[in-house]
Amino acid sequence: MTRIYLIRHAETTWNAEGRLQGTLDAPMSERGKRQVTHLVEALRRVPLAAVYSSPLERAYVAARALAAAHGVVAQTIDAFREMNQGEWEGRRVEDVAAESGESLKMWRDSPAETRLPGGETLAEVAQRAVAAFAGVAARHPDATVAVVAHGGVNKTILLTLLGAPLAHHWLIRQGNACVNVVELDGTAAPRITILNDTLHLGPDG
Repeated sequence: MTRIYLIRHAETTWNAEGRLQGTLDAPMSERGKRQVTHLVEALRRVPLAAVYSSPLERAYVAARALAAAHGVVAQTIDAFREMNQGEWEGRRVEDVAAESGESLKMWRDSPAETRLPGGETLAEVAQRAVAAFAGVAARHPDATVAVVAHGGVNKTILLTLLGAPLAHHWLIRQGNACVNVVELDGTAAPRITILNDTLHLGPDG
């Protein structure tokens, strides 16, 4: 049995401000720093053999802390970086809505068919992220590992594992510092045993 803890990064200042981040980075908010602490404590007794991360700093912060608690070194995988949101990156959602309302509506109504202006499609994200996730699983048979990534990336992985269309993107929530657990034994379809768990965050959830 291979067990993968698929985690979303903690809250950043841009998350708190309602800004779209994509491939850009913003520092952890004070709440985000507490979330990282809660996450590390919650997984301290989980026997993690390895920790992988998106190369973006907001994910790598949690991955480094988690890896240090387990005596391993966090490894980055570029394919786990967040969806490129093109011209919208760094902007507040309300500003995008005011200036590009029709494009934002298309993204909300038909996410699987929409390419963000200057950015990626969900299918392109899924192609790289799902392959990287499968690679991690193959590298660690019968072990438990963690992957720290992003909301958009995690959704494409989870939907693919469920055999669900990417059009269901908005039907899955990925809170900051949430934990999903995927089990793979090589003989049956992957099982998602925990989805979007934030109970370990307490009031910071």
